[in-house]
Amino acid sequence: MAAELSSSTVSDIIGLIYDSAVDPTLWPHALAGLRKALDFHNASLLLQSLPTGQPLLNVTEGIGAPWLDAMSLYAEDIVRQWGGPAKILTYPMHQPQVLSWVSDLSAWQDNRYYTEWARPQGIIDVMAIGVARDAASIGSLGLGRHRDAGAITQRETEAVGLFIPHLQRAVAISRLMDIRTVVAGTLERTLDALAAAVLLVDAEQRIVHQNRAAGAMIEAGQPVFSSGGALRLRSAAAGEALAAAVARAASNETGISGSAMGVPLRREEGGSYILNVLPLGRGETRGTLMPAAVAAIFIASDGSAPMATPPTFAELYGLTPAEVAVYDRILNGESVAEIAARLDITASTVKTHIQHLFDKTGARRQSQLILLASSFTLPLER
Repeated sequence: MAAELSSSTVSDIIGLIYDSAVDPTLWPHALAGLRKALDFHNASLLLQSLPTGQPLLNVTEGIGAPWLDAMSLYAEDIVRQWGGPAKILTYPMHQPQVLSWVSDLSAWQDNRYYTEWARPQGIIDVMAIGVARDAASIGSLGLGRHRDAGAITQRETEAVGLFIPHLQRAVAISRLMDIRTVVAGTLERTLDALAAAVLLVDAEQRIVHQNRAAGAMIEAGQPVFSSGGALRLRSAAAGEALAAAVARAASNETGISGSAMGVPLRREEGGSYILNVLPLGRGETRGTLMPAAVAAIFIASDGSAPMATPPTFAELYGLTPAEVAVYDRILNGESVAEIAARLDITASTVKTHIQHLFDKTGARRQSQLILLASSFTLPLER
């Protein structure tokens, strides 16, 4: 990577990603910003419907026409290079995968995609990011590395990690909106046509607009309700996650990486809903849709609509492996000193991780962390 990413660059790219959620024609601009910032040669975003394999999004950037036309010829070779379908499904959604790190170069020499497509263009490696994986859709973003940029390093994987949850959220919301384009003046009509419940709220969670499906939920009082015109959730833990996400959407959308992403809301009749948040206050496209709103909140029946669905508390709040390790010891009732000894780190490092846990979850005490985690243990029927 040529240089460390500035906060303004990160913010601009995340803004483009979220703009693309409501206007898919902007995805090439978002991919261009991402691959140029990380010094990659090309980018390819593919989202497919399951079980048909029908493309829902198929966006490329930085690939010339002759090579683009030939890409479809190598679909099976690409899958084989990554270890086959079963292996691909084992790659964690919250971590980028680098081809040369998971597949030996010697195995590439008889792969048609590498010998006929990648190598002639000078592409020496690929970083892949899972953007969707559920019963209804599967998708990934691939970033091709040119030999002139050198090998992919840990710096690039850490940098791209800043964008993964935002990419997953944007793709999930695009899918809920049937990948349709929303333009100013038609937002209400578009939202009312959606099966998923959608509410637009201001910074205090006051409801600015609700579509028909959301109105039915509000009227029934499950799993959400209105109090003084403000959106509220029956689950206290989910409510805290939502409040944190809305606050960050209003002030700094780059900070909502984990909060309110795939939050399960229990249904009285069994099963659950899934909640997701799209920041609206910024961006050339989102900022013009409904100026009073800072966030769009999507509520879909679990299993009825494809979502980026983090299966664990750690993925929900964007916790690092080190934070997860500390968190696990907190759940076991261990003190700071005991955690430090068990993990072979200093007490000050443990305290730093605990503060990060507080910042990411909105908890103020370790006891709240324990209660928060227990509230997300409901099984999700799939």
